[in-house]
Amino acid sequence: MKTPNKNYDGKPTAYLDHNILDVFVKNRDLPFATELKDKYQIVYSDETLKEIKRSGDNSSHFLEALESLEAMHLQIFVTESFKVTDNATLKELSPFDAFENYCKNIEPVYEAMEKATAQSLLKFHGGRIGSDLDEINREQIDSFGSLMNYISDRIDEVKDLAPGIDAAVSTYTKEMQNSFNEALAQSTAELRKHIEDEFNYSGVQTYRDHMKVGPKQLNNIKPPNVIEKIWEIYKELDGYRDNNFLIEQFLGVSKNPIYNREMYLHEKVTSAYNVLNVIGYYPDSKMKNDRRFTAAMSDAGHAAIASFSHYLFSRDAAFIHKTRAVYEYLHVKTQVIEVIINDV
Repeated sequence: MKTPNKNYDGKPTAYLDHNILDVFVKNRDLPFATELKDKYQIVYSDETLKEIKRSGDNSSHFLEALESLEAMHLQIFVTESFKVTDNATLKELSPFDAFENYCKNIEPVYEAMEKATAQSLLKFHGGRIGSDLDEINREQIDSFGSLMNYISDRIDEVKDLAPGIDAAVSTYTKEMQNSFNEALAQSTAELRKHIEDEFNYSGVQTYRDHMKVGPKQLNNIKPPNVIEKIWEIYKELDGYRDNNFLIEQFLGVSKNPIYNREMYLHEKVTSAYNVLNVIGYYPDSKMKNDRRFTAAMSDAGHAAIASFSHYLFSRDAAFIHKTRAVYEYLHVKTQVIEVIINDV
């Protein structure tokens, strides 16, 4: 982990799940908060800020809690050319300033695009009852089009400084839109081969029913080597056995042509965590509900960024089971600590 800020004194870093912050907001004088601050360097991430933003009018309370913990900002390092890396930066930054920066840099068009692209996955988890794939595709195409228009509008503001750039960007955005539309059409056509009722489709339930494996079987698997034990079950089932699947493909962590490189560790954490949710290893409940789905996606984000810290604290048992299993398989050194606080 890169730690360019000289104020970091070398204490072990501790990442707090949002449910821990929530406890501190509701119990301001909890001794456990002081114990954590004294022993660890508390860190927060953009995923933390995203959850705080969703809290609306209560955002200041969470920011105050982070400030009182003297928390530092942990962030994936992105290059000047906007390429994600496998490093993270740690710096002293007021949670209020970090939150203001986050909100300023997240344009509504980006949020709309993020929400639209998540709708296919929400549908896969049984959400969007009553919507067919065409309706979801139209939403995604419209959102992507808005993003391309936003980029073009920004280029118009500087086109006099770089002659010809507006024409180049116009060509680029049209190509991107066509590629996006074509990818959606292809994926939808493939998906429809396996769907009888689009309006009431749940890919997760269909998958579990077909495999005849779910939480009842998987939640009885005990450490160590949880993921390897899970794979011992699946590799003999139809769809995997006959196609010579490898465990890396099962988890979605093998080299992917989309990235054209090996996935970074934090990316592998996200993928493996989501796979465990799909197959039913301590799955998040009611993911067909938009709010619960969003929370589950944030959990995967927390697990990924927390892999850069020494410790991860949480009160969510399902989150802890999945994260420990993923960290163990990927050899992430972060220790996941279950917090049990009585009388709160």
